[in-house]
Amino acid sequence: MKKVIHTHGLAILVIFLVSLILILPQLITKGMVLGSDAVFHYNRFYDAAMQMKEGNFQHFISMYGFQQSGRIVNALYGPLIAYIQGLLVLISPSWFGYQVVSRFMIFVLSGISMYTFLNKAHIRSSLSCAGAIFYLTTFSIQYWTMRQGFSSWGAAILPLCLVPIVDMAEKKEFNWLELGILTALMFQTHVFTSLILILIYLPFFCYAFIKNPKKSQLLKKLACSIGLFFLLTLAIWVSFYMIYSTNTIADPFINQHMDRSAITSNGRYWLTTPIFLVVLLFGQLLTSVLLWKKYPPFIRLCSGTMLFFLILSTNIVPWNQLQGKELLIVDLIQFPFRFFVPVTIFLLLLACYTFQCYGKKNLFSMAILTAILAFSLGQVMLKTQEPMNEWNTEKRMVQTGRKHLFIQTTDKKELKKAVHSSDFTTLLTLVEKSTPDYLPIYQQNHKNNYRQYEQHILAINHQFKKYVKNHKLYVEWNANQAAKVKVPIVKYARTELTLNGKKLTDKDIVLTKIGSITVKQQVGKNSLSITFRGSQQIIFPIALSMFSWIIALYILFKTKIGGKS
Repeated sequence: MKKVIHTHGLAILVIFLVSLILILPQLITKGMVLGSDAVFHYNRFYDAAMQMKEGNFQHFISMYGFQQSGRIVNALYGPLIAYIQGLLVLISPSWFGYQVVSRFMIFVLSGISMYTFLNKAHIRSSLSCAGAIFYLTTFSIQYWTMRQGFSSWGAAILPLCLVPIVDMAEKKEFNWLELGILTALMFQTHVFTSLILILIYLPFFCYAFIKNPKKSQLLKKLACSIGLFFLLTLAIWVSFYMIYSTNTIADPFINQHMDRSAITSNGRYWLTTPIFLVVLLFGQLLTSVLLWKKYPPFIRLCSGTMLFFLILSTNIVPWNQLQGKELLIVDLIQFPFRFFVPVTIFLLLLACYTFQCYGKKNLFSMAILTAILAFSLGQVMLKTQEPMNEWNTEKRMVQTGRKHLFIQTTDKKELKKAVHSSDFTTLLTLVEKSTPDYLPIYQQNHKNNYRQYEQHILAINHQFKKYVKNHKLYVEWNANQAAKVKVPIVKYARTELTLNGKKLTDKDIVLTKIGSITVKQQVGKNSLSITFRGSQQIIFPIALSMFSWIIALYILFKTKIGGKS
């Protein structure tokens, strides 16, 4: 540990200080950024936070977030990272506080992650630190600040997850424990980025397999890594099976205009944040052509991989012809600009390598490098300050279109007060969005899922009292007559409903397209309890996965200390 601090302590300290500088303007101005994905993710994290705070754990249904509707989100969308984010919510005084803390955390995490990868790739410490700082200024990471795009958390740990490719290319080997743990970590964080990670591993593993004479040994290690990966992510796979095997689930947002989301179209800001990124890109592409024969295998593989993802992020791929064809992989991609994340990482590695091997290490070059970093930091701070200024001047309070977004107040000061309130439900009540991801679909018709959620959940939710007790969600209301009533609760195949002491069967419930329910009320007080059958069954997979994480990390730590592979 002393050796690590002595060797890398200064670089890590600089990353911490730069991360602090990046959040200072927000701390000073008290500006807030409510991007397009803020409402969705803030509901996820609030649900996880309140489960931990009140001890009412429920792996599947949302009991606190998403209008306390009983819909399933976290079980299918990075449950581990949701609880980590929930912890950040718990230690924060308000949503503003959470936004500041989470921004600081993602900057530190991505900086250390990038520094670790560059250092592993034999880039000297000072240059690795510079590359890590530059990475903080790219849209791959700033996506979280500007729009609360969760792929930034995948981008934050992606460089760390690329550490094994160095040994694959140079030693034709890899640490199977490390590979399994890092892949599982990414899968727990962001599923789409984990698919990108596997695509990156593929050419490097193939190279190692071709060059290594002990092929059977390498395949055994790969099998062990895959086995460990499934063990560490067991709870997610069990959740997927339990939910998808008995329900038809609404797909996440399918982009019908993917061609507009490429970096050569409306996604150009990925190239120009910061502006020196596009300069680096064209400069490095030219350099790679000129120096290709001098490059070692690792750098060649990195260059080829970068070019592959660069092409995928542009309209060289005919996205306009592929979209709308019900191709699962195309629908999963959603936004081609997300392929630019690995391009950014490999570009910084290649630029640092080129500078280290072919650049002159003198005062002038150091001054140029420092100026580029300072300019990039300044540019991104000004860019991120724009929406915060719009918040403070009340010019634009929410940085997204009003489609399917509902702000339940015309008083902008009330909205400002909500983000600084210690009552986290205030903002989630004032700003609602009808995102239908992971809702159950019971009817195959052309009714818009967003509109259905607006009509059957958002529009009537205020008419009911909801609370959580003993790991169950309760809904209460009073009625003047015995009649059928729409209740803003979502039912899945395993959702169990008990109304006024009677367990409801399918015959007692009328379901809408998205699974919201209609039941028969009684005169006077009505009480409906909601739970999920299978909540006890998931405890064992969760416990086994958590135990496996502890053991795997301990063994990896011991092997790293012992210098074994």
